[in-house]
Amino acid sequence: MSTDPLTEQQMDAMVAAVAAGEFTFDRDAPPPALPPKPDAEVMAVYSMRLPSDVAQRLAAVAKSKGVKPSTLMRQYVEWCLATELNDRPISLTDALRALTQLRPAA
Repeated sequence: MSTDPLTEQQMDAMVAAVAAGEFTFDRDAPPPALPPKPDAEVMAVYSMRLPSDVAQRLAAVAKSKGVKPSTLMRQYVEWCLATELNDRPISLTDALRALTQLRPAA
């Protein structure tokens, strides 16, 4: 089945067929077969609003990496979620103790 819009001639032919009673609807006809499931992973669509300066920075970084901004956003979300899953929070005291034991860079 084509998804192209109908031409004026096709629409006129359909109108004429309906007017002549040649175009009918069969309620008992079996439903058409569904299209096959996609081979690729199904993606969910989310919409978000970004300040224009953030959107410009995102576009610039995406361009420098040779990807679309939506691909870069998806990668960033995946990385952040992976960090969340593997995150092992430590106390502020333990973090400060570890930082104070570091030697200054030369």
